[in-house]
Amino acid sequence: MKTLEKVNYKGFILPLIIGIALWCYTPLRPAGLSVQAWEMFAVFVATIIGCITKPLPIGGTTLLGLIVTVLAGLAPIKDEVNPKTGVVTSGILSAFSNSASWLIAMAFIMAYGISKTGLGNRIAYWMIRRFGKRSIGIGYAITVLELILGALIPSNSARTGGVVWPVTESISKDYDSLPNDLSRKKIGAYLSFTAFHANILSTALFITGAAPNMVASQMASQKGYTMTWIGWFTAAIVPVLIATAVIPIVIYKIFPPEVKETPNAKKWADDRLQKMGAITKPEKIMSIVFLLAIILWVLSGIFDIPQLDSTFIAFLAVGLLLLTGVLTMKDALNQTGAWNILIWLSILVFMASKLISFGFIDWFSKTIQSGLHGISWGIVLAILIVLMFYTHYFFASGTAHMTALYLPFLSVAVATGTPLALAAMLLAFTGAINASTTHYANGPASILATTGYIKQGEWWKYNFVLGIIYLVIFGGIGTIWMKMIGMW
Repeated sequence: MKTLEKVNYKGFILPLIIGIALWCYTPLRPAGLSVQAWEMFAVFVATIIGCITKPLPIGGTTLLGLIVTVLAGLAPIKDEVNPKTGVVTSGILSAFSNSASWLIAMAFIMAYGISKTGLGNRIAYWMIRRFGKRSIGIGYAITVLELILGALIPSNSARTGGVVWPVTESISKDYDSLPNDLSRKKIGAYLSFTAFHANILSTALFITGAAPNMVASQMASQKGYTMTWIGWFTAAIVPVLIATAVIPIVIYKIFPPEVKETPNAKKWADDRLQKMGAITKPEKIMSIVFLLAIILWVLSGIFDIPQLDSTFIAFLAVGLLLLTGVLTMKDALNQTGAWNILIWLSILVFMASKLISFGFIDWFSKTIQSGLHGISWGIVLAILIVLMFYTHYFFASGTAHMTALYLPFLSVAVATGTPLALAAMLLAFTGAINASTTHYANGPASILATTGYIKQGEWWKYNFVLGIIYLVIFGGIGTIWMKMIGMW
């Protein structure tokens, strides 16, 4: 007998209460803000809270938010043109023409090729064989592996859960370092913690490193700033490389492994490479197609060629993988993560655009600006970055956090005189590094903090220290670097 799917109905309680309260209690609506702007704000806040309480997966929650937007008369189904003014009102169907959503959806499908062909595991074993003589060497190998996978796999959870964590767990157990056991500190705890922070760095290095980056990209475009693949990479490369050199050794000092020398790691990697055999034809094609995509993404940021649109490049890469038989159409259709992100990212960006068109964001930035009158933009930006970082303690989703705060914070920064490019990139980077807060900060945190190798208290304590290091590297050195290369 068929049964109904489980729905977390309790998860609806908080978003409904807050959404209805904002909508109905009119004294809360500030003077100078239109009724439509306030109602859109109420729907938006309820949707974001729903993304946190998760009555449904994020795709389902945002879809319900979109339905309420239409039922409330805040958006039509399709674009409408006012016959008197000629002004176009965007309908909800236009949400799904969002290029960033399609880019990351195609990138998810490309990433499946990395897994299907075995290329991701081969790269992992190569890295361990090269750097695996000492435990700190394995830590650096995992970090470099993550940086490579950051360009190949657009989901930070998929990188950790699909490639890095299985490799980390296998090495740990080979040294008899077991979870939920005194032996966890032999090497497993160090490698697991290093793997998590390697994921943060790979997320920060690429615009396609994780979904929140694409949210930031789309929100920044609402303020007139365009983030390209090469532009993001260029801004991130120096702070990420410095953090790559620093973070593994800091973890080695504050959370040291008991096993220092790991001579068996090279043999472990050699054995697995031997089992894999020679590099296969699908792996070769996958490598060529992805290198081609990277080259074209770089060129798209240098030359203004319409055909080199970054989203089209992702479509082209997927087309080549289908044409060569590396992937099948069934493979593409089975990537539920790709289609899920296409739905929720498109909807959240659309709802944010409505907040702009109704004047909410403009009102918010002007209100904050008046309260910060006389304070230099540098101090304002520093405050906003710190707030963006530490408010992540209240969020279990990087996407929800970026959607809720990125655009308002960016608007405030620009309104107080901060250079647009600097504010846009630093706030975007903060959305990546603020995962170094809690065990529920993002998908990789949820995976690695529950393996049994790291206690929750250790996670919070050591991450607090590393969080300060991230803020100094990205906020300080990152700012200087972007000045040096002329971004502001």
